[in-house]
Amino acid sequence: MGASSRTVDGGMARLTILCFAGTYGLAFLCELARFAVRNGTRWYLALGLTVTGWIVHTIYLANLAWSTGELPIASLRESLLVLAWILAVVDLYLVLRAPKSIAVGLFVLPVVIGLSTFGGLAKPAVETGRWGNWVTFWGSVHGLFLMAGAAATSVAFVAGLMYLSQANRLKNKRPVRFGLKLPSLELSERINRGAITLAFPLLTVGFFTGIALTLALHRGGGETLRWNDAKVVSTAILWLLFAALLNARYRPAMRGRRVMFLTIAAFCFMLFTWAGVGVLLPTEHGAKPGAGGPP
Repeated sequence: MGASSRTVDGGMARLTILCFAGTYGLAFLCELARFAVRNGTRWYLALGLTVTGWIVHTIYLANLAWSTGELPIASLRESLLVLAWILAVVDLYLVLRAPKSIAVGLFVLPVVIGLSTFGGLAKPAVETGRWGNWVTFWGSVHGLFLMAGAAATSVAFVAGLMYLSQANRLKNKRPVRFGLKLPSLELSERINRGAITLAFPLLTVGFFTGIALTLALHRGGGETLRWNDAKVVSTAILWLLFAALLNARYRPAMRGRRVMFLTIAAFCFMLFTWAGVGVLLPTEHGAKPGAGGPP
């Protein structure tokens, strides 16, 4: 009976995720419609669909947090869905702040849809039991800072895409067509710089909090991750990549397209570290205690 109940709950969760991911998809189609429709109705429809998807998304995450009594960041599915939720907020903020002719949603919504879809396909969290208040607390701090860093990285990635698209249009002297206007190079670069500047300290705190937690568990005789675990190694490489990106960001010779390409590479490696490790590479990070791995 318990297994059947969990199956039904899992099916309902996927249906809910499909619901708000599909609504974001409809909003994206409305953004694409700017190539054919140029009146204000399309803008309001895209905004309304995005808000509707975000509300359903918010209810899902709030219900998940209420039912588990924990922040919804314990599994890959939850983390991806929270990240998609944050980016949906960013999309709404940028759309409302920018002129209606600026095609912000064309760049942000695909990332939101992709994260939501992969989150729905990922496995739900398993019951891991309680590890102690201090472990739970610092584990949550570790996850929250990494989540915030990932959100800032995603914003930098979107700004990089907008910069490269606008730079390519200006380089080839192509006029604005079908109402497809993009933010200026200066604005995209400013957003990218601010997001990278914010992402690095957030990722740093999250990464070193995880290291400190592992050391504390090791000294206490508990099960810990090995230092050569794929998740540990890939996260260390990601941190070094962002240190190099932050350094390049403030070097005049590296500004412009080079930084944007490096930002895209950092975002892709972040996704690999987050979602690829565990699927393509073995890791004990997040394993169920007592099942051959640490929490």
